[in-house]
Amino acid sequence: MDVIILWSFIFLILLLNVAIGVFYKNGKLNLIFSGLIMLILAPIIGFTSGALFLHFYDFSSGGTGEGAGYGGAFLGLITLANGIVILAIGIIMWLVRLFRRSLQK
Repeated sequence: MDVIILWSFIFLILLLNVAIGVFYKNGKLNLIFSGLIMLILAPIIGFTSGALFLHFYDFSSGGTGEGAGYGGAFLGLITLANGIVILAIGIIMWLVRLFRRSLQK
């Protein structure tokens, strides 16, 4: 079951990245705003995946399920890093555009 959760997470992140790219290319969404959305989604995805990992954990094997928490935290940190990268790219592109406009005047 953990493989299904992991693949659905990978599919969700890829889908969000493709949607961000399409909306940015159409001019409907700013990369800075997209990065902020990903940063807001990071704890939601982390807690949800950790809860799902813990729910489907087999406690009869003698463990405490702390690996499920680590897995959820790791997925949340991956989403956070993805949001930071998108935000940084958006800020850099905005600064470059601002610098080019100031040089043209």
